[in-house]
Amino acid sequence: MINTTYGYMKDFGIVATKSGVSISGIFDAAYADAFSMVSGNHPAFICASSEGVARGNTLVINGTSYTVTVTEPDGTGLTVCRLEEV
Repeated sequence: MINTTYGYMKDFGIVATKSGVSISGIFDAAYADAFSMVSGNHPAFICASSEGVARGNTLVINGTSYTVTVTEPDGTGLTVCRLEEV
């Protein structure tokens, strides 16, 4: 279920899976250049801090597994989770 506290998650959010539990957030995928090499930032998943995502957790997003490398709470109830594809 998408956290309705943050309206944009309702409109643009996706569901990720953490340890078999569904959590909602915004997935910001890295972009690739013309040679299919990553040239943008690492992918990130932005979710409610109350979801309890921590460094080392595995998130499955759109069928791809990612390890959470860094969590960055923003002080407003959201956490940016920096991801690395497994």
